[in-house]
Amino acid sequence: MPSSIVSRFRGIVARFPERTAVIAPGQSFTYRELEARVAATAAAIRERATSSTVALLCPNAPAFPVLLLASLWAGKTVAILPTLAPAPLLKMMAAEVGAELVITTEEFVPRLVEVQLACWIGETSATADPLKVPMQPMAQEASILLYTSGTTGRPKAVMLSERNVLDNAAGSRDAIGFDHRDVMLAILPLFHAYGLTVTVVLPLTEGATIVIPDRFIPRAILQTIEQHKVTAFVAVPGQYRVLVKEPITVDASSLRICIAGAERLPDQVAHEFRERFDREILQGYGATEVSPVITVNPPGANHIGSAGRPLPNLRLSITDDNGRELPANQTGEVCVQGSAVMLGYFNDPTGTARKISDGLLHTGDKGHIDNDGYLHLVGRADDLVKISGEKVYPAEVETALETIDGVEEAAVVALPDEKHGSRLAAFILLQAGRSLNESDLRAACRERMENYKIPRSIAFVEQMPRTATGKTDKRTLATSAV
Repeated sequence: MPSSIVSRFRGIVARFPERTAVIAPGQSFTYRELEARVAATAAAIRERATSSTVALLCPNAPAFPVLLLASLWAGKTVAILPTLAPAPLLKMMAAEVGAELVITTEEFVPRLVEVQLACWIGETSATADPLKVPMQPMAQEASILLYTSGTTGRPKAVMLSERNVLDNAAGSRDAIGFDHRDVMLAILPLFHAYGLTVTVVLPLTEGATIVIPDRFIPRAILQTIEQHKVTAFVAVPGQYRVLVKEPITVDASSLRICIAGAERLPDQVAHEFRERFDREILQGYGATEVSPVITVNPPGANHIGSAGRPLPNLRLSITDDNGRELPANQTGEVCVQGSAVMLGYFNDPTGTARKISDGLLHTGDKGHIDNDGYLHLVGRADDLVKISGEKVYPAEVETALETIDGVEEAAVVALPDEKHGSRLAAFILLQAGRSLNESDLRAACRERMENYKIPRSIAFVEQMPRTATGKTDKRTLATSAV
């Protein structure tokens, strides 16, 4: 069967041919023009790529949706490579999935040549008559391969079917009320599951407009929201934090859907954003293995502090260590069932079996569901540490630290300790112009948490290190604390 994602996109082209599909600095094109570019690029890919899988290495740019759709049009499985990966890792990723060709843009060619990877600079400005470029049948059920962030070890290739991605996009659409009238700002990395599904596939299969900035520059992003009347965007909490701090005056009244994902949203950031822009940040939660959205707070029914409700086409459950489902308000492992759950890890049946049993995906995250059906997360199962026999999740300590007047952001990591089993190390970013010392913080901690939860060491940082997807880089922090 030909690509269902491309078929859905072409159906939208037939409905809204002259609607603007993509806007980027210095250019924009309609759905009709996008289809013509995709068709021409698909013909070129078919000529150049002999294997059933191609790799895509592309920045956040209009080329990304063109190359993605064109590869699917050509019947190829697309392995989407992270743009910040070093050359040897790119080579390993491409080799393990059998991608003999990396489709890329000019800026990445030196990195690929360094490790002798065959690459082609995708020409995305050429056009062709879509009726003269037949869609090729997909060779494999897995149409998209995405790499996990590797927070628990070496990145794994997650196999997603087109049904996985389209059903997750549809569930997201229904949960947040997204439609063809929306303008989506794509500021998350497009190689990331959230960026791909929510800011590319969802808009282009609904007839909405995507705005793709060159880079995340807070002032420019706010001006873009005003200029293009952006209605929706998804960002990590760190991006919301800096948008709030940007002093430029803009009209952001067009915004109606502002979603935070990838990590915990501090209450202070949510409050400051609401005060500045009169808009709620809706916390969501997901995993690459679920294509990726699992829960989100619905517009108009936002429960601050929760990760929201499950998408309408997913079932969420909380299980104990023996796999038994727990009632409301009891903490256990978050598990998911539904059509968005991945096919599995590429060439790793053992890892897949550990993650999925009888259609139930075990996320490795701990939380509970309240009486209203909202999910509350407490941390990853492997984040749980024992200090002198007492259980502690670093996330709960971070939340408490961020309630202290003057603290902008807190990150807590667990380190081994011979006497107590583990010890906590906190890294504190202060609010601009504020001055606190370790003694002040410890006194405030004693008012907010039990003694065993108070971090053994406290360090002040000028900025928090971030991963490629904008999360707090706790590995770097842990290394610096040793």
